[in-house]
Amino acid sequence: MSTVALQERRSQSAGTDLIIRDALESDLPAIIDIYNATVPTRVVTADLEPTTVEARLPWFREHSPDQHPFWVAESGGCVIGWLDFKKFLPRCAYRGTAEISVYVDEKFRRRGVARRMLANAISRAPSLGLNALVGLIFGHNEPSLKLFEQLGFQRWGQLPGIARLENVERDLVVMGRHCPSRQAIGGLPALPTGTSNQLNDCLSLMRTLMHYRQEPIHSALLKIRNKYSMLHLDVLLLIYHFAKICSGAILEVGAFIGGATIAAAFGVRDSGRQKKLIAIEPGGSVKHKRLGTRNIFRDLERNLARQGVSELATVIKGRSFDPAAISAVHRELGSDEIALLILDADAGKRRDIECYRDKLAKGCWMVIDDYRGGDSNVKSAPSRADVDALITEGSLEPLGFYGWSTCVGRWRGQ
Repeated sequence: MSTVALQERRSQSAGTDLIIRDALESDLPAIIDIYNATVPTRVVTADLEPTTVEARLPWFREHSPDQHPFWVAESGGCVIGWLDFKKFLPRCAYRGTAEISVYVDEKFRRRGVARRMLANAISRAPSLGLNALVGLIFGHNEPSLKLFEQLGFQRWGQLPGIARLENVERDLVVMGRHCPSRQAIGGLPALPTGTSNQLNDCLSLMRTLMHYRQEPIHSALLKIRNKYSMLHLDVLLLIYHFAKICSGAILEVGAFIGGATIAAAFGVRDSGRQKKLIAIEPGGSVKHKRLGTRNIFRDLERNLARQGVSELATVIKGRSFDPAAISAVHRELGSDEIALLILDADAGKRRDIECYRDKLAKGCWMVIDDYRGGDSNVKSAPSRADVDALITEGSLEPLGFYGWSTCVGRWRGQ
């Protein structure tokens, strides 16, 4: 397929397979290309000359996932847009207000990409500790002004003739809106703080699964699931997705013979970034009609080698709560935080979380199996009690239950 045809195909599908995720430093070249393309138009940015990746790297690193995140929109494996949150003003009284900017590749405009990113920003704002969003838009940028107005922004101010572009004085319009916790959306009662964020994340994960079902990774992980895993295929796809988009290390407790480990390794591989993937497995044997093994640890190492991912994973033999295993994990992590935690061992979910709590990044993705099960699953009741307690105390934000018995959520504890 020609480059032009491929671009057209991606452009046509941008609205259906769109993924919004945290930006990585490896995305910066695409981010800068999208930004620089707007400079000559004299409509979007006040910069008069293109910038470079090197010049923008400090700016990129100033962003914080907890309050001032940087997101990219990805379609067909390509970054096609981005949105960032910035401090509005440095004084403490303004810390609940953020300035947002959104840019979309010119080939993908008018396909709802900017609208999706802005709507995501509005719904996520309360969980970021923000009560107001502000956009600074040139007065002659009518498409952007119209989009912001459609999403509930109002004209809070205007600075006449403040910018000079090609010897023409241009106005700067201050567009602002309060966040969902401060007012109702679309005439409906306002949701409690964080609720709209949860709903948005849940819907986003469902869209993500629908997207991956059309991609080659679906058939690849189906084969892995049939050979090496008791987890549902959807869970393996989410593990792959989280490993691909997360910005920290990955820890798996209870690797068994490698199904989830391989899925995570594929995600690390396809992210194009170096990430630490650590899997803990005590070994032993299991009688199972499909996945029976006399030597779990031996088969785990063999399966990782067969899939060509041995070098991407560090396998630690032992029980997750043994001091030797805990020390080994901490040595391997170094200063890195855990951005994805996979728990699929025994019923001690809370115990395992406490063992590595000090290394969990805020917002860490969590995949916790055995939340429910039949009478033969003795792990489900204590596992469910641990998970429910974490949710009740606000440490774990639940984002849905997938497959047969797996809870997916994000860590909100301290």
